Amino acid sequence: MFFRMFLRSFFLQAGWNYERFQNLGFVFMLQPALERIYPDREKLKAALLRHLQLFNTQPYMASFVAGNIARMEAAAASSPDPEAALRSMPGVKQALATSFASIGDRIFWGRLKPMTSELCLLTWAACGFSGWLFTGLDTPVPFWLLLAGPLTGIACYSAFAVYWRWRGLKIGYSCGGAAACGLDSADWRRLIRVLSAAGFALALALMLLAFGMLLAVNCFTCGYPELLLKAGVVLAVLALHRISRAFGRSVFFAAGLLLAVSLTLFSVLRLGPFNLYL
Repeated sequence: MFFRMFLRSFFLQAGWNYERFQNLGFVFMLQPALERIYPDREKLKAALLRHLQLFNTQPYMASFVAGNIARMEAAAASSPDPEAALRSMPGVKQALATSFASIGDRIFWGRLKPMTSELCLLTWAACGFSGWLFTGLDTPVPFWLLLAGPLTGIACYSAFAVYWRWRGLKIGYSCGGAAACGLDSADWRRLIRVLSAAGFALALALMLLAFGMLLAVNCFTCGYPELLLKAGVVLAVLALHRISRAFGRSVFFAAGLLLAVSLTLFSVLRLGPFNLYL
């Protein structure tokens, strides 16, 4: 039962619709458990229809909800008063879907997804491919190397997603019936902090690598004053961002200020636009 639900969890989004979002995929995922719980066709039909209401959560975390609901359905089927046992199910289902949507979005969309691109670029750089930074190079690149970058990021991302799909089912079923089921199965705040730190470290490594490569290529094409000017531009942008955040301004305010200053410099002082870059 669990393995069939696990396989079906990969198709949660296949029946996505604007009216009830993931309801069709959730029922498809839950069906193996319901077929075992309700051998009677009429009861099975009623259970399937019961879960066709609106459902929406982070796709990789839906297993926590499905395991919980499967356990609640099993408990209701063996209860002398099934209606009373099922009365709390919609509230539990909605509470879990909302909670895991917030957790999953921060983990997968906010942290792991950007890290796939960072891992891709770092893999390319480590294997000697710099076409992602220096466009227009005529150096031939092996096909395996072009695939190695994206596959590295995808493999790391997928391993994390598959792990939580499977573990979520088991955890959800073991504590089914509680509105907080599975929320204590991991230290989610610590995990998010660790992923944030890892993403920052990868971004910092990528930035230093890119600047190092650019400096190595251009170190003989300009003098120290020009190099200081270019470094000053970068430091000024970073400083402006931090000052804006310190005074409660958004990053869009900093971007708008940078645009205004840039237009002023290029139009009034007639600076050559490409002379400021590496």
